[in-house]
Amino acid sequence: MADSASPACSVCAKSGGEMHQCSGCKAKYYCGRECQTADWKAHKKACAAAPKWYDKHRLCQDGTTHEGRLELITWNCPEKGLGWGACFADESDDLKTKFKLKFGGDEAKFFDYWPQGFRWTCCGTDAGMSYGCDHHGSGSRPCTCDFCKMGKPLPNGIFNEKNPFEARVDPQTRP
Repeated sequence: MADSASPACSVCAKSGGEMHQCSGCKAKYYCGRECQTADWKAHKKACAAAPKWYDKHRLCQDGTTHEGRLELITWNCPEKGLGWGACFADESDDLKTKFKLKFGGDEAKFFDYWPQGFRWTCCGTDAGMSYGCDHHGSGSRPCTCDFCKMGKPLPNGIFNEKNPFEARVDPQTRP
């Protein structure tokens, strides 16, 4: 007899055992990959339209908005010494374990604990920073910041320019 508290598969109606929730909308359950794949064509549009847990985080303090989605950083960046969740590489395994055990893999709850472990897919901005979207027109629609309103995206090279104040001449040595 199947456990009545356990959700049923959205495709084959099988209940009991390990069920997997749709990671996009969290509205549907599947008994396995085969059922989820079989349902995807019919479910795709509804899943995309469903509210997402991170929608409440789109608005920035300066009034700009993010159009992308919040993505948990699950890769390592050895050049910067960062690991899973954008933490120090040597703390990566502990943070990953905490995400799975303490937060049950729930990204919304983990975001409240570790927002800097997420980034916006529209601009790459660390989700822990809420002072503005940095995609400057590279998304499907321009963000609402002043740079995009001007209609001129910032050139990529601007981020590699040296600080003009570093080369300041000492007034005492000026001719």
